[in-house]
Amino acid sequence: MRLFVAVELPGLVKEMMGGLVGELPNEGLKKVDASLMHLTLKFLGEVEDAKVGEVENALSSVEFARFNVQVKGVGVFPNEKYVKVIWAGTESGGLLGLAEAVEDALSPMFGKEKRGFSGHLTLARVRKKIDLRGFLEKHKGEEFGEFAVGRFVLVKSVLKRSGPEYSVVGEFPAKSA
Repeated sequence: MRLFVAVELPGLVKEMMGGLVGELPNEGLKKVDASLMHLTLKFLGEVEDAKVGEVENALSSVEFARFNVQVKGVGVFPNEKYVKVIWAGTESGGLLGLAEAVEDALSPMFGKEKRGFSGHLTLARVRKKIDLRGFLEKHKGEEFGEFAVGRFVLVKSVLKRSGPEYSVVGEFPAKSA
């Protein structure tokens, strides 16, 4: 099964992101449905059903305290001259710490991620070159909300023509307040 580890978003943040996605042009982009948005901590890809319990055991060893995440600003990957992904940024020391703890817990099974963690919410994937300067300038430093993180989840992703379907396979709560 196709798996990833993520932090779920509260409804209010999803609403804000839906409004932001609505400002993007309709042509040349594959917009992300705000109801499916999440903060990916680690993408695992295809995992044998027999190994899911091992993944859950490793994730249950991750210890973290509750923390807040602020959603702020927009940007692109890899750069403004060659845009493949449009994102909203996150600011949180706790999020980086959690991502690193998840990475450490899973590295014996999946190896270490070569590129560092970059907390973001994907708004759209770019299919053809479009001018995004106005959108990026308008929302560069804008604040879109803050929320508390008290757990992370292991998610199964099924890709369908209508878009991905996500279901939570396991939940992992904060160990302290």
